[in-house]
Amino acid sequence: MIIQMLVGSLLVLFVPGLIWTYALFENREIDLIERIALALGLSMAMVPLSLFYLHDLAGMRIDLANSVYVVLLLTAVALCIIMFRRYRTVSLRKN
Repeated sequence: MIIQMLVGSLLVLFVPGLIWTYALFENREIDLIERIALALGLSMAMVPLSLFYLHDLAGMRIDLANSVYVVLLLTAVALCIIMFRRYRTVSLRKN
C-alpha cells in the first residue's frame, strides 16, 4: 500500500511537470535543482487545475479514471512538443 502511494504520488506530482520542463526549456538552459523544483511546481499546478477546469467546463466527474486520463494527456502533449522540436532540429541539421 505504501509503495502504491509513493509511485502514484511520483506519477501525479512529478512526472508531468518534469516532462513539461523538458518541453519548455532546453537541456543546458536550467540545471537539475531548478528542473526538479519547476517539475514539482508545474505538476502541482497543472494537474488539479486541469481537473477542475474540465469539471467546470465539460461537466466531467473527478474520479480515478479521469484523473489518470488528465495526467496521461498532459504528459502526452508535452512529449509531442519534445518530439516535434527534436524532429525539427534533426531535419534542419540535414539541410
